[in-house]
Amino acid sequence: MEHEFAQISAYSSIGITLVLFILLVIVTSFFCYKPDKNRNVSTQYTFEFTLTNLSTKYWLRFSSRTGKLIRSKRFLYPGDSDILYLTFDGIEEQISTITYRVYSVSDTNIPPEMLGDITIQVEGIPGLVFTRVVGNTSPATVYKQGSDDVEVHD
Repeated sequence: MEHEFAQISAYSSIGITLVLFILLVIVTSFFCYKPDKNRNVSTQYTFEFTLTNLSTKYWLRFSSRTGKLIRSKRFLYPGDSDILYLTFDGIEEQISTITYRVYSVSDTNIPPEMLGDITIQVEGIPGLVFTRVVGNTSPATVYKQGSDDVEVHD
């Protein structure tokens, strides 16, 4: 009985240390600095989603935006798509909206008659972002595809 060991835990101290170290690496990597593609030091996280015009009757024209939402195309004709980016500075919540005006492809008037608006909202924190359609006054149908992408249909 002199040399018996009392087992306090089923885990070794090396195993516990290794698990804690791995958890520390995961947590710190989430909050650590990661520059964007352009090496902009003020941007730590960028979220992207696609807006696709799958309609054959309507084309879209960019109207307005709020927040840090970046778009590349002003017009989305049938079959066109655009990748939009929301940038985050740190871990603060961001809320942005973007509005497109909807026009008929068959309308040849100058200027064409606007049929309505489509407004999309993007909100979240780095790593957890949601897109949703908050307004549609046009005859086009708007679907949220998957978790992020938005599609416009006839």
